[in-house]
Amino acid sequence: MQGGLKKQQSFVQGAAVLIAANMTVKVIGAVFRIPLDALLGKSGMGLFNVAYVLYTTMLVISTAGLPVAVSKMVSESASLGRTREARRIALAAGAAFPAVGALFSAALYWGAEPLSALVGNPAAAPAVRAIAPSVFCVAVISVVRGYFQGMNDMVPTAVSQLIEALSKLLLGYGLAHAASVRGLPLARCAAAAVLGVTIGEAVSVLYLLVRACMHRRRPVAVLNDYARPCTALLRELLAVAVPVTIGSSVMSLTNLLDVALVMNRLQDAGWTAEQANALYGAYSNRAITMFNLPQTVILGLSVSVLPVLSGAFARQNFTQISRTVGAAMRLTLLLALPAGVGYLVLGEPIVDLLFGADSVSAGEFLRILGLAVPLLAVVSLTNAILQAFGKPFSPVTHMIIGGVVKLAGNHILIGELGIYGAPVSTVLCYAVIAAGNLYTVRRYSASLPAAREALLPPLMAALGMGACAALLYSGFAPALGSHAAVLLAIAAAVVIYAGLLRLLGAVHREDVLLMPCGDRLCILLRL
Repeated sequence: MQGGLKKQQSFVQGAAVLIAANMTVKVIGAVFRIPLDALLGKSGMGLFNVAYVLYTTMLVISTAGLPVAVSKMVSESASLGRTREARRIALAAGAAFPAVGALFSAALYWGAEPLSALVGNPAAAPAVRAIAPSVFCVAVISVVRGYFQGMNDMVPTAVSQLIEALSKLLLGYGLAHAASVRGLPLARCAAAAVLGVTIGEAVSVLYLLVRACMHRRRPVAVLNDYARPCTALLRELLAVAVPVTIGSSVMSLTNLLDVALVMNRLQDAGWTAEQANALYGAYSNRAITMFNLPQTVILGLSVSVLPVLSGAFARQNFTQISRTVGAAMRLTLLLALPAGVGYLVLGEPIVDLLFGADSVSAGEFLRILGLAVPLLAVVSLTNAILQAFGKPFSPVTHMIIGGVVKLAGNHILIGELGIYGAPVSTVLCYAVIAAGNLYTVRRYSASLPAAREALLPPLMAALGMGACAALLYSGFAPALGSHAAVLLAIAAAVVIYAGLLRLLGAVHREDVLLMPCGDRLCILLRL
């Protein structure tokens, strides 16, 4: 029982490390993207984002399942005392998968022009070439991060993410600014900004390799000397990684097709290529950037919960599985619901505060996407749960169905609603995937908490918070101005949400105890 509690504590504390790092990374990313948006404009950011989508697609196909597979297998071996086998898993992955990343880097570099033309934006080719080496770098990064995550050490992942973000901020913006000052074409300026991403990944590789070498020199306690051969470990790595990669590839390919479909459908509706690119730049760089912000918090929970559940599943510790899943689901909804409601009621002033007034109201896109924030959070968490349960193909099926819904929705709704059809189809997509994942988790396990326990209290608190925030903003905006009023509304919303959670009994003492300084927090919250 004590060991299970420690594992749960390591899960929440590891999640806290990643959440703090991810939030810092997103703040740095905002500091990078907001002035970059002003420097490059909507058309330049359209080129930047096309390159990033193509890069992400190649990245997902080549390495998406790797950190999940390494983390899951390392955790299972470590939980059974097979420390030498855990290290052998990382060595086997490190010998095989970076070569795959190198092949995809080469394909992205040499195929930059046809791929950019395929998505209707051939001017993005220089930016695509600039980001191509990052695929190889991330393959190396994924192996090392997966190993440390499997050992429940989230610090290397957090530090490497910060290194990437700071490099992107300092070098990406600096190179783009230098290119702009020299009067280079917009495509070259966008490529210079993207080059900062590549340099950041390379620096992160160096840090993680040094950290891995230091870790390897440490003595380890081996409780079970058994270690499977590398060939058997590689086969199992592929068995875990392939379905995760397929599932991630479905969504990335869907996003890639989404770019082409949005661009082409807008042009079919009468917009010029330049106007369509500006519309897509406003949607992708402003609304989608803000939409992904809460997901970084949930990602910390998902990454941390996978090795803990995998280890518990290997030991058949169903009590720990039930407690961990329940705590993770409650924390996910506690964090995601207020973000979604906040975007729903304050989307336009938030975007105006960060990006300035714009002829295309990205804030309206963000309001619609607010409905998808908790859905995407549930998808991320349940994907990790199903992977830990040994059911990695279930999320794949649901993602395929969701991807079809998204593409069909875009085709139909953009024709009817213009660019507003894109966020509506995103909401429908994640609703379908979340419903399928929840049904499957419930089918294979009784570990999900009841909806009245996990969903209703934070939902009621979030709705109450949203109503108060909207009233405060509308009341103070005429006197203080939009920017000051939205900051006041957000600050008040945090306090109101915390008070409503306490009033409705949505915060569980056992969950708070798992957090860093949990005993002090319980005293402060009077739990």
